[in-house]
Amino acid sequence: MSNILIFLCIIVWGCSTFLNRLSVERMSPVIMQMVTGVVFIFCIPLFIKMSGGFHNIKWSATSIALTTCATLLSIAANILLYTSLKGSQTTGASTMLISLYPVVTLLLSAIFLSEQFTTLKILGVIAMIGGAVMLSWK
Repeated sequence: MSNILIFLCIIVWGCSTFLNRLSVERMSPVIMQMVTGVVFIFCIPLFIKMSGGFHNIKWSATSIALTTCATLLSIAANILLYTSLKGSQTTGASTMLISLYPVVTLLLSAIFLSEQFTTLKILGVIAMIGGAVMLSWK
């Protein structure tokens, strides 16, 4: 079941990036992030209901602070992404390079969460980097 959800996530993110690429030609990346925030606010009741109600939602002050930092970084990354895509004829190639962010996540997890590197993970990182470079090569 989790593989199906991951596959759906990949499809949704791919469609999202494509649609945002279309809209960035007519709208500032900053305004795009504001629209995203407004849409999210309207979705909150649905998300709470999908979680089984407000009483099922777990949180702590630390998790709120970490999520706030992550959100600010995500907004900054999205603005950088959409700014780089604006007027670009290399949307696919740019997106391939940007898709290497899991490598950063893996490195941070190894440093701060003591995640172990296996030979398979190292080969996977090399394959990701090599594949992204080859797909983005002009």
